[in-house]
Amino acid sequence: MIYATDIGALPALLAAIDEPGLARRIIVGDFAPFDRPQYMQERLQSMKDPASAEAMRAAFNATRDEILQNVFTRGLPATSHYGISDAFREDLAKGWPSGELTPADAFYHYYSHFTRDQQYFESNLAKLNTPVSVVWGEQDILISKDMGEELASRAHAPLRILAGIGHFPHLQDSAATVAEVRAAFEAE
Repeated sequence: MIYATDIGALPALLAAIDEPGLARRIIVGDFAPFDRPQYMQERLQSMKDPASAEAMRAAFNATRDEILQNVFTRGLPATSHYGISDAFREDLAKGWPSGELTPADAFYHYYSHFTRDQQYFESNLAKLNTPVSVVWGEQDILISKDMGEELASRAHAPLRILAGIGHFPHLQDSAATVAEVRAAFEAE
């Protein structure tokens, strides 16, 4: 079983197309499987566009502290904000530079091939034989739940929208997310 979200979900599905025995089931959510920029936050749309990607990379690097402070709760109403441990925050800050490569740089490089990979996935979706379940945060402002709904429909996959949850379900409400993953296991 594989549970993959955000930038880890598309690679898991692409691998399952190439290696059908990779997993008995893949649970995915809160990512962009298809080239549908309209379902993505403007900053992510800018990373997909070669004309603006370098400027967005520079902006991400220049706003490191703001990103580290707000990435997990951005766009959520104050009543839905949740805590991140100081140790986790410190680890994120300490890990931001990795030699000359930052997470913003890695994100930029990932996005430089993202549209190609999304198009490959969409054109090969019929070859995906591994059962998939989709779990999505209702209040995800980075990638709209509409993307999850389209994926679930096209992949004939069960879809569970988590009410009041944003882009990081496993951090915001780990118990609800674990329950959804367990339910997918039990569906096996």
